[in-house]
Amino acid sequence: MSLWSKLNTLLRATAQEPVEHLVDANAIRIFEQEIRDAEAAIVQAKYQLATVMAEKKQLLRHNQALAENIAIKEQQAVAALDKNDEALAQDVAALIAEDESLLQDQRKQADYLDQQEIRLKRQLRVAAQTIQRYQRELSLAKANRSAQKALGQLQGYSNGLTSSLQEMATSLERIQKRQNRAADMDEALQEINAEMNGEQLDQRLKQAGIKTGKHDADAVLERLRKQRAA
Repeated sequence: MSLWSKLNTLLRATAQEPVEHLVDANAIRIFEQEIRDAEAAIVQAKYQLATVMAEKKQLLRHNQALAENIAIKEQQAVAALDKNDEALAQDVAALIAEDESLLQDQRKQADYLDQQEIRLKRQLRVAAQTIQRYQRELSLAKANRSAQKALGQLQGYSNGLTSSLQEMATSLERIQKRQNRAADMDEALQEINAEMNGEQLDQRLKQAGIKTGKHDADAVLERLRKQRAA
């Protein structure tokens, strides 16, 4: 195969890709329309079957009437023979022969219509069952498409929720850092104020068991208890 031939094949294949993509993207809509077309075809087939059945019934009624007419003509031919009227009997017999030939042909036609009716009924039954199965498959395909769409949306919501939760965690961390920093600043300021007021030194002396010289309620009560005991 020449390079130009290969290039032509490639171009045709490339041109086919968008069509295939369009068909794949609308596969469910196409399948649904095909089912509707098949249902319409079944309606037409039912009409044709009804036509065949009606024609067969009319033919059977005509055959029945023709058979009865032949029986009457046979009686007439016999009566002509009884009267020794050979010419009349011959004419009646000719009519009988024509009617019997017609009856034979029409009975064959009736048998053919009967076979056609059986075949059409079988085809319609199979077609109806097939369409029902395809309708179930279509329902499942639509359900699967809805499920996939829902899962895709849920995944998007989940991703968005995860992102939101991460943002919230980051915001909370920043808030906690600011609050901790503020608490540290407040504690530092308290230490500075205590040191400037001498409170820190008094605390250290008290912890060491050294009197600071300042009066407090505990010291007063302790002194009063000692005086009372003495």
